[in-house]
Amino acid sequence: MQTKRAFLSYSHEDKEFAEKIARELMKSGIDLWADMWEIKAGDSLIQKIFKEGLAQCEVFLILISCSSVKSRWVHEELDHAMIKRIEGATRIIPLIKEKCEIPLTLRVLKWVDLSENFETGIKEVVKSIYDVSGKPPIGKVPEYVSELKNSVGGLSRKASTVGSIWLGSGDSLRGNERQYNGEELHTLVPMLSETELNDAVDELKEYGLVKTIRFIGTAPYDFGFVEPTYALFLHFKDNGLDYDPLSDIKAIASALVATQNGKLNGMELQNITQLDPLRINRAAGYLEDYGLINVQAFLGTAPFNFGIIESTRKTRQFVDTNCR
Repeated sequence: MQTKRAFLSYSHEDKEFAEKIARELMKSGIDLWADMWEIKAGDSLIQKIFKEGLAQCEVFLILISCSSVKSRWVHEELDHAMIKRIEGATRIIPLIKEKCEIPLTLRVLKWVDLSENFETGIKEVVKSIYDVSGKPPIGKVPEYVSELKNSVGGLSRKASTVGSIWLGSGDSLRGNERQYNGEELHTLVPMLSETELNDAVDELKEYGLVKTIRFIGTAPYDFGFVEPTYALFLHFKDNGLDYDPLSDIKAIASALVATQNGKLNGMELQNITQLDPLRINRAAGYLEDYGLINVQAFLGTAPFNFGIIESTRKTRQFVDTNCR
């Protein structure tokens, strides 16, 4: 890797701190120009700073402090560096020594704060100079991206592929289903066109497997956000889901019937069934929609979507028929 050349601009009141920066950068393979080393007695300041140091640097480092923001020399060097930046010849990286007023020309740039953790800040500077990114490598393309799934339960292959995205999704502790907007969902099924994605979501919605939130400005997608209903997991239970949602439904109903008063809140259900809040919410949603329980809803019940659920005659009949 070719050695990078950098210029350090600072106020002489910060010389000790500037030298600490300079030495660390030199140790990290950066050819740093700093006047404390480059300018000798009798040298021309203009010649050395502007004709040699600034003219040859690829990166301009400016140490921001209470004294440097008032320094005429620092401002002159910054002005020269800004011209080179506009020309595409120099990159400017502000280094923060302490809290102070940041010059207007630098407020649009991302700076490195050396005031709290010097070592971490220096590493960030070195990575920036050498364009080293912390972005992880791209992994293997998932199967659901590379090819369409076979039809699941009579759904089209496109709808089956989109629906399978939610298998294994959701926040099990907070009880929330995973929502996607159009762009997020499309990145997971790039083989589909925008029209095909809209049709797939509409098909899933028609069968009650997802619900959508619509608002203005979502084009080219026909929806704002889309999330699964409990019905999607029932529909896909034999096609990639890692648990049986019917067993959860039976467990919730049986727990209700077994209690003395037939009433339980979310935490009580979790203690009895050992199911996470997400799966309890899905099972309770099924039982409520099919009229098999009564639901009391009120605020402050998170991570559960209900306050108290209560068994009814239909709950007991359901348990007698399915859970004995």
